[in-house]
Amino acid sequence: MKSNAIALLMVVLLAVGILGAKKDRKGSDDAVAKSNYTVTDEAWFDLTIYDFPEKDEDLKGTLRIGLFGKMAPMTVMNFKEITKGFNRGNIKLKYKGSPVHKVVRDFIIQMGDVIHGNGSGIKSIYGDKFVDENFNLSHRGGGTVSMANLGPDTNGCQFFITMSKSRWLDRKHVVFGKLLEGFEFLAQMNEVPSNARTNTPLNTIKITDCGVDDIIAYDLTDEEYEGNTDVRKTD
Repeated sequence: MKSNAIALLMVVLLAVGILGAKKDRKGSDDAVAKSNYTVTDEAWFDLTIYDFPEKDEDLKGTLRIGLFGKMAPMTVMNFKEITKGFNRGNIKLKYKGSPVHKVVRDFIIQMGDVIHGNGSGIKSIYGDKFVDENFNLSHRGGGTVSMANLGPDTNGCQFFITMSKSRWLDRKHVVFGKLLEGFEFLAQMNEVPSNARTNTPLNTIKITDCGVDDIIAYDLTDEEYEGNTDVRKTD
């Protein structure tokens, strides 16, 4: 009788342990998933499309980007410093005044060549280029902000924003941000005609001003991260 009671107690303890482990593991997974989309900083870019097609006038808009500084701190630091204007010795890097040099309709809008302005320039605050920090985040929706490169570990200053889900870019490009506001203007840039061979926009699109705002960190939901519409934040 005593041995049966002990056996029953062991079964109960084992069951409790398994359930507890499952709960802890689920909690850990939830924490990781939540931290994936923690916005630590917000960058903003004022842009102008000159002689916007069919309107014959300049079109101005603003893109606001949430940066995932916990998930990709090295990449975010590089982006933030160039956005604010990086000056060290003879190295001067700033996005302000640089063009959007590639419009691949319904795929990506690429910019950030602060060296030559045509997609051939590579420079970072760490040197000519820096490594792929990680591939923890996926190109799961429009508005994903990711590093442009020339192959593995060739990140510099250029970045692109996706127009839609582009999962085939995963493990090739480092995702470090998400467009929070400006999807309508992004769509207007997407409509600018471009050279069929180089994808260079036929109308000049330029970053006229930019900066970084310090914020209280907050998390995006899966729906917000994957969505193709502006994320409206409430206090």
